[in-house]
Amino acid sequence: MSNKAAAILLMASLVSASAMAAYTGPGIDAQITTASAVKDAKDGAKTQLTGKIIKSLGDEKYQFQDESGVVVIEIDDDLLRNIHIDENTPVVLVGEVDSDWNGQEVEIDVINLLNDTPATETVADHK
Repeated sequence: MSNKAAAILLMASLVSASAMAAYTGPGIDAQITTASAVKDAKDGAKTQLTGKIIKSLGDEKYQFQDESGVVVIEIDDDLLRNIHIDENTPVVLVGEVDSDWNGQEVEIDVINLLNDTPATETVADHK
């Protein structure tokens, strides 16, 4: 077998092997589902919080409230560009815990509005 034929055979087997390795199952479930659980969570823990954004703290920071309490969240301005939310709008926020010297907060990646018109925005939509 020639080197060229061997190289083509090798490339074909690598391409087919990578195509078969595609993952199609469910993702990692959120580990943190309440505002009160954020304070004890590890940095990077996945979150899915359901409640309301009740106050802007400036510089992309907000207070989020659910039945368990209040937590600081960070939402990139681009993520909120086409979404209208006030303190009465129920939302589901997906993100991860960010620990720093100020304490715990949640960096939000996805906002889902809980109303008649489901509007989903993600950080990836704005990149």
